[in-house]
Amino acid sequence: MRRQFGERVAMNAPIQGTAADVIKIAMIRVYDRLVKEGLKSRLLLQIHDELLIEAAEDEKEKVLEILREEMQGAADFPVKLTVDAHTGKDWYEAK
Repeated sequence: MRRQFGERVAMNAPIQGTAADVIKIAMIRVYDRLVKEGLKSRLLLQIHDELLIEAAEDEKEKVLEILREEMQGAADFPVKLTVDAHTGKDWYEAK
């Protein structure tokens, strides 16, 4: 049982490490793009594979576009990354 646990941990570590690298790259890309385009919206928080952005109402559609483009472009894998992006007045509504 102990050996099986160790094997699972060893196999999972590279996957989790890669996912962490991808979200960090995505965060940098999204932040840079928001600044470059002079938007008032700000990247607030990263939780696992999610980014939370406080967006001005008039920038909502542009921010969604940036978020999708930069997160999907954060890594070049044989399988395309997909991004689900939602808006809401609070985090609960956005889910």
